[in-house]
Formats: sequence, C-alpha cells, structure tokens
Amino acid sequence: MKKMYLLKGMLLAFIAFQFFSCENEPLTGEFVQEEQNNAEVGQFRAQIAGQEFIAASASATLTSDNTLVITGSKPGGEDIVLSISNASVGTFSLTAAGANENSGAYFDGSINVLPYISAQALGGSGQLKITELDTVAKTVTGTFGFVGVRIKVDGNGDPILDGNGDPVLEDVSITDGAFNAIAYTLDDTGGGGGGNGNPDNEFFAKIDGVDFVADSISVTEPMVGDIHMIKIEAKTADRQLIRIDVPRSLGVGTFDMVRISDGTKLIALYNAGDGSENLTSNPGTITITEFDLEAGVLKATFNFTGTDPLNQTPDVVEVTEGSFIAYFVGVPGANNAFSANIDGAAYTPDDILVETSVVNQYPRVTLTTTKGDQRMVLTFPLTVTEGVAYDMGTEVVDGNEIVASYTPVVGTSITYVSSPGSLVITSYDIVNGVIEGTFNFTGRDSSAQDPTIYQITGGQFLVVLP
Repeated sequence: MKKMYLLKGMLLAFIAFQFFSCENEPLTGEFVQEEQNNAEVGQFRAQIAGQEFIAASASATLTSDNTLVITGSKPGGEDIVLSISNASVGTFSLTAAGANENSGAYFDGSINVLPYISAQALGGSGQLKITELDTVAKTVTGTFGFVGVRIKVDGNGDPILDGNGDPVLEDVSITDGAFNAIAYTLDDTGGGGGGNGNPDNEFFAKIDGVDFVADSISVTEPMVGDIHMIKIEAKTADRQLIRIDVPRSLGVGTFDMVRISDGTKLIALYNAGDGSENLTSNPGTITITEFDLEAGVLKATFNFTGTDPLNQTPDVVEVTEGSFIAYFVGVPGANNAFSANIDGAAYTPDDILVETSVVNQYPRVTLTTTKGDQRMVLTFPLTVTEGVAYDMGTEVVDGNEIVASYTPVVGTSITYVSSPGSLVITSYDIVNGVIEGTFNFTGRDSSAQDPTIYQITGGQFLVVLP
C-alpha cells in the first residue's frame, strides 16, 4: 500500500555509492533530447524502454532547503522518483556526479531491489525541465528523461559478476517523461544539525585511528519507495563525511550492515571529501541501544570497514569507536508492542521484527516475535480495514490470507498454525504507517499428526510499518 511522502528530509540516496556533493545550479544547455509535455493535469507519465508508464498516483515534496522530490507510482512497487536541488523554473541535469546531487531513479518492482539510477559513475545520464512551479497553487509541471543503470542480479537476488569479479551492469531508458500540475507539499521541518540545528545530536568515530570530529550533523527521514528511513550524516570541517542509513523499523539490537543498498537497507559509508569515491560498509555492524520512535531518539554504536562497493579502487578505511545520538520527529504511539497469552501464560517477546512484502499483488506485513526459544508470527495483508473481524487460515497462498503461528522451541519443535483464529484491526494510521490490532488463535499441527493444541488468547499489537 503506497503511503504519501509526508516525512522530513530529501531523498538523496537510492544507492549507497551515489556521490557526495555540495551545491547545484540550473543546467545551461541540453544533456538529452527535449521532452514534450503530453501529460494531463495531475498526471505523471513516461516511456520505459518503449513501454508506456502512467502513474496510478503522483506526489511531490518541496523541503525547506528547496529540494524537490517528485514520485510517480504504480501498483507492485513500480516507481519513478526525481530529486532536484535548488528547484526553480529551468532545466537541470539529472546526471548525478561531482557537484550535482540531482538524480532520477526507476524501481521496477522485480526481485532486483536496486533501482536504475542516473549516476554518471555507472554510465547514467538525464535531464529534467521545470516549466512551472506555482507557489500559490503549490503545483509543479515539467518534462524529463534519463538513462538509469543498476547492478544485475540472478534469480536469488545476488549480484552477477563478470570474469574479473566486477558487477555486471544493466540499463534502461526513460523517455518522454512528463508531469502536469502535480501538487506538492511543503516540508519545512528539516533535520537536526550539530551546531546549526538540534544541538543535542552527537556523533563520533575514528578513521584509521584518527578522531573524526563532526562539524555538522544532519538527521533526516526520507521515505524510499514504501520504506521509512532514518539517515544520519556527519561532516567535518575539511568535508569528510560519514553517513548511516537506518530502517525506521529496525529496533534495538545488534545488526549487520550491507555493502550495497537500494536506499532501504542498513548501510554506512565514508567519503574523504577530496573527490574520492564513497567507501561502504564491508563488513560493518551497528548496536542500537535506544530507538524510541515515539520520542524520536536513536542511540547507537558502530564500526565498519569501508571499501569501494564496485571494486573499482583498492581504497580501504577502518571506521572504529563510532557512536551517535540522533533526534528526529517522532510518531505518536509508534513504539512497537506485542503481547499474548499462551495457554494462560504471558508471552511478551524480547524482539519484534516488522517486515513488508508483496504476494500476488497483495502488500503484506509480517510480525515475527521471539521470547527465548519461543517464536510467534502474525502475517496479514495491508488491505485490512479497521473494525472488521477477519478469520485466520493455515497458509498464505493467494496473498490475502491472515495466518498466525507459534513455535514452542525454535529448531526443535514443530510450528503450530492458526486453526481457527481471528484478527481485528483496531486502528490503522495510513499516513504514519501505524497499525494496532487484537488477535486470538488455536495453534495446531497442520499435518494433523501431533494432537497437541495451544490456545493463544488476548493477543494485541501496535507496530509501525517499515
């Protein structure tokens, strides 16, 4: 289920190795062929590899630092996202490189979670023209086109490498792009900043044993596709940069970082600020000691080895003794909670993992909870509505089923699935992605070989979607 882009901060990083830069100006001259605007009022459209793309929904956000993010979305996770700094009427390069932060990205909703991006380092390019930016009606009109490039993956979602061990790239052409009178919202909340924003933000690390002393700290909350993120950026006076992207649904605990991200994964990067490439976490870990979504507080320690994610340079950097305290705008009632009774005994989990997926076009959420060796899972489609009592089933087939399960001893005992069971959604805040509900189910062996029955009663939860 698509959620409106209402959160703070600008969408800069669709992939971890996009360039760090400082400022942008309107483009003087053409980079790609001039596009014609054939979109109807309120419409966002384009040609993707010659196939027509007409967005089911279109939205835009203009931040306090004049960054404009325009998104056209279709069901199934197919999105085009355009990001422009210093937005105004004029023509802008989408070729992300050097001092140009502007970019275009295309998410195709396939097993490859990486978007096609217009990064020059990958061979991408593009242009966007804003023909009207109506500050009274708060609408934006323009045209665009770009060539997006990404790493190719196999059927398991793993990068395909060539004979030299380098990632194989694939590209797509987005042409005839146009948007007409798309309404935009003003996002003037901004992010925290050490010294020039929220004075309570703190950040420290060592780079190859040398203190990294942050001169400024920025905390923003971009939404990439359907995923809410917390992005922490710390910069020194000589323009060194450390950035950490944290999914808002991650929670307290120790987690491994990834090397390459589509903007929705836990990742860290370092840039020396001297025109060198970004070096991303390979490997890296973060230990989150406090993640209060309601109060808007994130405290953590981290370490990572930074390497070139495309293996183009041999540079390596060791980032150690990392720690930060980041403050962001909290969501009332957003702290994840889950509880139930198992045969009358209280079940209050130690960990709650919230994940989203799509099954046969149905967007779904899965709550996986653990308490010691016990595990309880609840999964349901995001098409549910408040106040309706839904029956549970024993497995997900079509994508619209509601299923719960209980495993007494993970790795030893079998899993007992809901037969029968019921779920009631008591509150559904679509804008902030907060869902509350109650549930009960009888856990049985789906093969009917084990006669053991578990009665799960008094189940309740409150979770924030990733």
